[in-house]
Amino acid sequence: MAELEVLIAIADAGSFGGAAAELDCTQSRISHAIAALEGVLGVQLLQRSRSGTVPTPAGRSVIVEARKILGLAQRMTAAKSTALSGVVRLATYESVATHLILPIIDALAVRHPGLQIELDDGCLEREDVERRVRDGSADLGVGHLPVGAGLSIRPFAEDNYVVIVADRHIPSKRYFWQDVERLEFVELRCSGSRSTVAKCRAAGMTAKPLKSFSSVSTILAHVTRGRSFSILPRLSVEPLPAGLRVVDLPVSASRSLAIVLPKGPIAAKERAVLEGFRQLKRLQEPVASWARLNAMR
Repeated sequence: MAELEVLIAIADAGSFGGAAAELDCTQSRISHAIAALEGVLGVQLLQRSRSGTVPTPAGRSVIVEARKILGLAQRMTAAKSTALSGVVRLATYESVATHLILPIIDALAVRHPGLQIELDDGCLEREDVERRVRDGSADLGVGHLPVGAGLSIRPFAEDNYVVIVADRHIPSKRYFWQDVERLEFVELRCSGSRSTVAKCRAAGMTAKPLKSFSSVSTILAHVTRGRSFSILPRLSVEPLPAGLRVVDLPVSASRSLAIVLPKGPIAAKERAVLEGFRQLKRLQEPVASWARLNAMR
C-alpha cells in the first residue's frame, strides 16, 4: 500500500522531490519504494528527465488501478471510524425476547459488532415496558398496544391468544365453550389477557377464573394436571410442555406487539436497532404460524 501511495504522489507532484515533500520523507525512501514496486511488477513505471518525472504507459495503467485501491481503502477506513458502538437497552416480555428478539440481536451483532444490546426480559405488563422507556432505564422496548401518550411506536407483530388444555380435553368446534368449561379456568394476570377474556365472554364463554397467576410457567404446570384450561399468548407457551395442546379460539384475539420509544430525535445506535428489526424480521418466519409479522411503518 505504501508503494502505491508513493507512485500516486510522484504522479501528482511531477517529481521525486515533490513527492518526498508531500509525504514528509526522504527522496531516498521514494526511490526505494518505486524500485521495489517496479521489481514486483517487472515493468518500468516512471520516466525521469530534467523537466520532471512522468509515468510510462505501463505506469499510467498502474496508477489508475492504484487510485481505485487507495480509494477503496480510504472508504473502508472511514466506515470503520464511523462504525456504531455503545449500548442499547431494550425492555420486553420473556416470551417476546426468546422467540422474536434474540434472533434479531444475533444478526445485529454481525452487522454492528461494536453495538451491544442489553436485553431486559423481566416485564410482565405493557405498563412495565412503558415505565422503563419513560424513566430512561430502557432506550426502547417491545410491548403490546395500546401505549400511553407521549411515546412513539413502530408496529412489529401480532401474537394470537389461544386456549391451552390437556390432550384428553380437546374441545370440539361445535360445543367449544361447553367442552372447555367443564374444566376450571386459570387466568393470566395481565391487561392483555383480561381484554381477551372479555372478547371470549362476548362470544359465549361464561367461566370465571378459579385462580389467576402472573407466571405462564405456573399456569402451564397447573393445566398439565388435567383439570383446568387457560387462555394465553401463543408465544408464551413455547416450547409447549408434553401432554398439553394448543387450540385456536373461536374468536379473533391477539396482542399487537410494537416497538416503543420516546418521542423526538432518535440516536444513531437506536436507529440502527430499528432498522435491524425492519430488515431482519424475515428471521421470524419459523414462528409465523402464531405470530403474524407486520411491515414496520
